[in-house]
Amino acid sequence: MTRNREAARRAIGHVAAVWLAGCALTGMQVMAVLVTLFSGGAALFTSVLAGVVLLAVAVLAALGSAVRTLVPLMRRRGGLWAWTASVYALGTAAASGVTVVSMQINRLDGIHLLYPAGGACYAIAAALFLPGTRVKLGAAGAAAALAAGVAYAAWAAAQPPTLGEWITANGVDRGMLRVGDPPPGYTLRGEGASEESFGAHYEGPNAESLHLGVERAGHDPRRVDARDCPVPRGDPIRCTDDGGGRQLRVYEGDYEHWELRLRRDGLVYTVAGDGSPTDLSAARHVLSTLRPATGAELAGLLELPMRR
Repeated sequence: MTRNREAARRAIGHVAAVWLAGCALTGMQVMAVLVTLFSGGAALFTSVLAGVVLLAVAVLAALGSAVRTLVPLMRRRGGLWAWTASVYALGTAAASGVTVVSMQINRLDGIHLLYPAGGACYAIAAALFLPGTRVKLGAAGAAAALAAGVAYAAWAAAQPPTLGEWITANGVDRGMLRVGDPPPGYTLRGEGASEESFGAHYEGPNAESLHLGVERAGHDPRRVDARDCPVPRGDPIRCTDDGGGRQLRVYEGDYEHWELRLRRDGLVYTVAGDGSPTDLSAARHVLSTLRPATGAELAGLLELPMRR
């Protein structure tokens, strides 16, 4: 019994030591790859990688030599180097898979979590060579669980985000996601959103289109006069009261366009169109029917990049 307990303590200490070494090796290898990728050069990459591999082999060989009598493989001729190569190969392959999946999900945000995960890969690899059916089954089960977790994480990362996930990841204020009902003959599609603004596009008949922009009051950095009309920096700008709290701005010059603006509850709603404002009924309809946008109307946002 005493001998068995001593062997169990040695096995636990051995696996723990390999885990710690694996944490350090994972960090060193990830940093080496990142540094060489950013610095460039095949020669530098080869030399750094060779140095890291040699150091890893030396560390694992030192750990393995401490348990020669415990691991059956090491009792054979050349067993220490066979064990070292096997643990390094299995641990590095598993740690590389974990690293790739983690980079896909969190970029570099969760890089500190890679170290203990990589250490676990080396520890599981070392445990596979320990004597005892239960130990081997436990190590095999842990390896299977790790592989399943990595596979599920990779599958989940490949799935398209939901609208709620996209909005949360991009820091969009849901209070700005407001649209007006499409005028007769027009179709509506959300086309952009950020922390400070939201935009929707109304495609109309005869290739006519309107753009609705929503932003917080005070977000526009342009200087305005006492009538809340932008101070022109070249081409003239005509501002008139359109009634109902709306203001019509007509931008003249090489690029003639117009804006119908409405301030309400701390937000500024702007319906814009090209050319001269010959018929503002569609724009007035949009501003008079403002409401929270539906999920279907915001579906176009999912085609835009999402922050990680």
